[in-house]
Amino acid sequence: MIKKFFIFLLIISAVVKFQSSSFAEELQFAQVSDIHYIFQDEQMDKYLFFLSSSLKKQNPSFVVFLGDNVDKSKDINVISLMRGLYSIKSDYYLVLGDTDAHAFGGLEKNVYLDIVSAFNSNQKNDEKYYYFKPNKDFICVVLDDTSDFAPSTHGEIPDEQISWLENLLIKYPKKLFIIFEHSPLVPPRIEYKMSMLNTENYQNLLKKYKNILLISSGHYHQEAVLTDENGIRHISAPAFKDIPHSYQMIKIIYDENSYKAPDKVEISVTKVKV
Repeated sequence: MIKKFFIFLLIISAVVKFQSSSFAEELQFAQVSDIHYIFQDEQMDKYLFFLSSSLKKQNPSFVVFLGDNVDKSKDINVISLMRGLYSIKSDYYLVLGDTDAHAFGGLEKNVYLDIVSAFNSNQKNDEKYYYFKPNKDFICVVLDDTSDFAPSTHGEIPDEQISWLENLLIKYPKKLFIIFEHSPLVPPRIEYKMSMLNTENYQNLLKKYKNILLISSGHYHQEAVLTDENGIRHISAPAFKDIPHSYQMIKIIYDENSYKAPDKVEISVTKVKV
């Protein structure tokens, strides 16, 4: 009698464990691109306030600003923008865009990052590219595809960042990866003057690792969701500066083994007008 009861407990335990492992989990975040903020632009200040209010209602796990956060690389623009973002309750992160920081005629990147880090504790002042962990299952990578010297509408991922990214992928083989960059690797339309240059090493890396789920970008001021030959989703964000002043909410539904088959992960993109 005791043996039968013990076996029955084992069977119940196995069923509960199987069912719990199949439950779907969820990650939801917001991405805002191409604000092109200008100091003392009353209209922009108004919509920046609406943005903060909207993000409070949506309550995402985190927010990523996909570059071209300011229209001109000037300290007053960056300081005023960061003051405007200060009321956002969710953790937030900034990607460098081609209008944000450059040594020729603008702020050097270290100066830009000093200002950003003074307002945002999530970013260290010496990190042009970095990663963060929004939960136990994901690694979020922020790349810098912009020029250090003169502003350029072309993006490029230097080899040092590709090596750094590969080391992360090796270190976390059982995590799902999300990559954020300003210039898209897979653009929403063909426009050579805005294309990413020297992409071969980057493309080879993406083919090699199967746990990269999606790559988000801005720059083109156009909304699109595309899938490449590796099954990676490429999400292009609208420009917040353009009417109707919108951003995207991304919802990802997955299970703990999704890194084995990321192409089967459910991803939805919602456009939010402020």
